[in-house]
Amino acid sequence: MITFEVDITPMGAVRMTQRSKWKNPSAQNYLTYKTKIGYLARKQFEKPLTGPVATEIEFYYPIPQSWSKKEKENALKGSRFPTVKPDIDNCVKGIFDALNKIAWQDDNRVVALITRKYYSERPRIVIKVWEVEAA
Repeated sequence: MITFEVDITPMGAVRMTQRSKWKNPSAQNYLTYKTKIGYLARKQFEKPLTGPVATEIEFYYPIPQSWSKKEKENALKGSRFPTVKPDIDNCVKGIFDALNKIAWQDDNRVVALITRKYYSERPRIVIKVWEVEAA
């Protein structure tokens, strides 16, 4: 199993056209986001995995500053989860886009996925990837 962390606030995939890739600030941020994840992943993977792959991804979001001390404590204890945008499937899409041709040949190799959203004082993404064998 390969595990690594990316110290970045989770972001969802951004739909973009070829033109908006260069003009839209959201698209620019998304490309920077994917590049950072890909850069850190390259340090972990000598070459892309070729067999079926499972992955576990944990997204840690910042706690809103406006919350009371009690709300912040509940979030840190895990009794309150981030039911905020971006949707978890869009977050996964961003990670999968970043890891293509680095962790695996193509994201069609991913046969199992576990993903969660949490609050934390340190926003980040924890990514675990491993090859699985057929039963």
